Amino acid sequence: METLTLQIMNTEFYIAMPKDVRFVWKEKAAKWLQYVAKEWSRFQANNELSQLNDLEIGETLRINSLLYDCLVQADKHYQLSNGLFSPYLKRHLEQHGYIQSFPFDVAKSKAFQNKPLIADQPFQFLGDEQVMKVAPEEIDLGGFAKGYAIEKLAKWLEEEVSPDFGLIDGGGDMKMWSSGEKTWTIGVADAWDSDKEISSIKLKTGAIATSNRVYRSWMHGTTKKHHLLNGQTGEIANTGVLQASVVTSSLCDAEVGAKLCFLMDAGDSKIIVNKVLALL
Repeated sequence: METLTLQIMNTEFYIAMPKDVRFVWKEKAAKWLQYVAKEWSRFQANNELSQLNDLEIGETLRINSLLYDCLVQADKHYQLSNGLFSPYLKRHLEQHGYIQSFPFDVAKSKAFQNKPLIADQPFQFLGDEQVMKVAPEEIDLGGFAKGYAIEKLAKWLEEEVSPDFGLIDGGGDMKMWSSGEKTWTIGVADAWDSDKEISSIKLKTGAIATSNRVYRSWMHGTTKKHHLLNGQTGEIANTGVLQASVVTSSLCDAEVGAKLCFLMDAGDSKIIVNKVLALL
């Protein structure tokens, strides 16, 4: 196989394609992932996302069509989950100490005069790539942007480069396809030891997203916190679930589904999964 490995978004990306494909794909794939990492990250100043977050209430902005599409899809999942999943939690994440990109173990403090409020539908999508800010919230696309980027890249690679098979792995969030002969065996890592596999999944075509509350966790004062927030409250998810993997046809759905596994009020994993699937 022909492979490409990149370190982007604080994640190792691995792309596998058949050998001897005619199209030169590596440069375009790298440029797309680098663009998303630069322009859609809340940790980068003066990028496309920061321009949107810096809007005053009532102001509108025309943005890149792909960012617009990603935001519309994220907002759709926000509505379908009744706000449990939310792309509008930047200020809440910062309040919990998540103000720098990983890796870090201890959060730097950031003073907030008041606890950020949860506003219903803080951005309106007006069509023609125009977005209006209607409440004092800010966007953090996080893993959803990564899933969207992988999904878009996989669609292009399958349609334009090789319909036979291919795989994109972005730190355990994967999209793969096969015309029928190739079967992928995907290992599921131990939340406490990423070099150890606890299970495996065989799949020809589909998507897998895995999330846990160990990898992106930190100390904030005397409190241990992690990156999984309840979108209805802005608080850290209080759950007995340590790690969740969701397999679907869409990586964006899988990304949201994996997060929702930490946010549903149910102790039984089968009940949680059924509730998650009902929302997507």
